[in-house]
Amino acid sequence: MEASSADLRTFLDRVKKERRADLVEVERQVSPRYETAAILERLEDHKRSPLLYFKNVAGTSMPVVTNICGSLGRIALGLDVHLREIGVRYGEAVAHPISPVEVLEAPVQEVSWAHDQVDLSILPKLNYHQDDAVEPYLTAAICVARDPETAHVNLSFHRLMIASRNTTGILMEPGKHLHAIHQKYAQLGRDMPLAVFVGAPPAWSIGALYSGPLPEYEVIGGLLKAPLAVVECLTQKELFVPARAELVLEGTVSSSVMIDEGPFGEFTGYGTGRTKTPQFTVTALTHRRDPIFQDIVSGRLEHLLLPSPAIEYRTLADARSVAPGTKWVQLIAPLTALIGLEKHDEGEPRRIIEKLLRADIYAKHILVVDASLFGVELREVFVSMALNVQATEHVYVYADEQGTPLDPSCPNDRGRTAKMGIDATSRLVHSRPLTKNRIPEEILASVNIQEILKGRP
Repeated sequence: MEASSADLRTFLDRVKKERRADLVEVERQVSPRYETAAILERLEDHKRSPLLYFKNVAGTSMPVVTNICGSLGRIALGLDVHLREIGVRYGEAVAHPISPVEVLEAPVQEVSWAHDQVDLSILPKLNYHQDDAVEPYLTAAICVARDPETAHVNLSFHRLMIASRNTTGILMEPGKHLHAIHQKYAQLGRDMPLAVFVGAPPAWSIGALYSGPLPEYEVIGGLLKAPLAVVECLTQKELFVPARAELVLEGTVSSSVMIDEGPFGEFTGYGTGRTKTPQFTVTALTHRRDPIFQDIVSGRLEHLLLPSPAIEYRTLADARSVAPGTKWVQLIAPLTALIGLEKHDEGEPRRIIEKLLRADIYAKHILVVDASLFGVELREVFVSMALNVQATEHVYVYADEQGTPLDPSCPNDRGRTAKMGIDATSRLVHSRPLTKNRIPEEILASVNIQEILKGRP
């Protein structure tokens, strides 16, 4: 099987040809300090979420693209499926993973800078919110690390704050894979080798967000239905990066040196304060000729949509492991999931709640409802909660679980937090006789709406 040739550039070409209304090209010069974010926010205020291609960003020769995955339609395009098939396609990729294939030459290494030549000031100096740190950020950075015990390769998104010519801070939350790998290196007294690549089409991005026993590169291959071509790093020989990425940073994350990082406005819509993060020292910077820099505007629609397929797949699988009647999952707000259950016993909702709240640091509130409520307005969900819940019996509170310090209500920077689940499903057997309000079907059918409205719309 040949390696996939899909990359960010081919995806941009497809959008231009097949979803032209989804692409907005900005020709004039824009400031990287707030203006790119402001343009996207104003568009979203007008119910539009296009892919933005900034051709002239002050302070850099690189064009900037953002909001690649800012619509489910574009994610579906990137996977060659219809909108409603995104979840199914993700499940197929996990069921049929495809290993990457190594190549010896790669576009992403057409230009290379190593050691003293590295200068991160050539990158766009992007800032998003007025209360953020003055230092610029990389937000669409996919990190590649190898577990020193298992040799398992992990891919994950992490924000990087550029601190100097060749260093950044990197935020790694407790409870996530990269943090655990970094801790293993620290216990061995070693710095963690790390590669960071920028420039990914939707299949790479949502594949990198997979959480489970498979290597993410294999899930990406499953999404592409072909092996992903990867190339060995120049200075971190045990790591491999996509051959057709736009830009790569190679280096090591210190096991002991910490630097000030933040504040930074996160996906919750709130900023995190100044904190300490490990220092990432860049030993090589490689890129394609005329690289395109990819960005994710923090806290906007792409930041929320991008992880949805991976989170919904994992959440559905976890819920079904304890309640096979789980039919669907919807992420209705940050840190909040709605679970549709076709219930067979009264204990299933609580088993789902406990499983999910302890499986993911981003699961804070779980609301379990009847599966028949799929696609209804949120009002109907609250009606179900109002009429099915006794707080003393169907609300479960867990006082000290691992959450995320990105939650503004979290009382500490370790991410330890309270979590809650609500069982809003209908009772299988009611404690007292009840009848649901009904009008005879033949009477409903006899009502002539047009006659009542007298032709009014």
